[in-house]
Amino acid sequence: MSYQNNHLVYRTPSETEMIHLSEIDILILETTDILLSTMLMKRLVDENVLVIFCDDKRLPIAQVTPFYGKHDSSLQIDKQIMWEKENKQVIWTRIIAQKMINQSICLNKHEFKQSSQKLLDYCADLTIFDETNREGHAAKVYFNTLFGKGFNRDIKNQINASLDYGYTLLLSMVARAIVKNGCLTQLGLKHVNQFNQFNLASDLMEPFRPLIDDIVYQNKELEFKSLKRCLLQIFTETYHFNGKEMFLTNIIEEYTRRVIQALNKKSEEVPEFKYGV
Repeated sequence: MSYQNNHLVYRTPSETEMIHLSEIDILILETTDILLSTMLMKRLVDENVLVIFCDDKRLPIAQVTPFYGKHDSSLQIDKQIMWEKENKQVIWTRIIAQKMINQSICLNKHEFKQSSQKLLDYCADLTIFDETNREGHAAKVYFNTLFGKGFNRDIKNQINASLDYGYTLLLSMVARAIVKNGCLTQLGLKHVNQFNQFNLASDLMEPFRPLIDDIVYQNKELEFKSLKRCLLQIFTETYHFNGKEMFLTNIIEEYTRRVIQALNKKSEEVPEFKYGV
């Protein structure tokens, strides 16, 4: 792959194809056999194209994001460092409530009515910063309902591999949106792991996880290679947000921008993303 006149040039021994950079939102490099020019990488960064690299097992391993995604990044980072603890806790709680509601919607969609209602009950009992771990209890009910009572997220199988693959795609999109808003991905709300460079992205992606869960559930009989292909539909389908049908990348960018506004106290509103509503 190389660059020429605002186009990505893709060459194989038998063909050459040119794609204008304005038509590219996300580029997933799924094999280690690809050669890229540094000028192409530079121009992809200029155009805010999310570039995801995969390892020799074709699993996402890294992404490219610019150091400075906004002209006043230094000012915004100063604000981020000073975000009030109480405000962060309230906003995180609202975000996690959205995830639990979307999990309930996902269960209800597949006729798991009782478990769906149980998640809504857990959500109703949610306290600030979830000191009673309602999220954890809801997650156990949720995943055991979808994938069986013996299932947990620590098991190495194709279901968890598929979930991890999909979550990584989401995480990359949210991380890009955070950088474009001038913030650091390392400084999270609830996620504060010193070894996680995407703490804030891990917080903000929560309401979108059930999109991945639903696709994996519907295609759980497929082999991992085929299931990965199904997960890529999150880039081509549209979802309802803010009264409009939008692509997920645009939703995540708008969602992230508005959450950061709330954290900066420029707005008291935390945006809502409800799956299928």
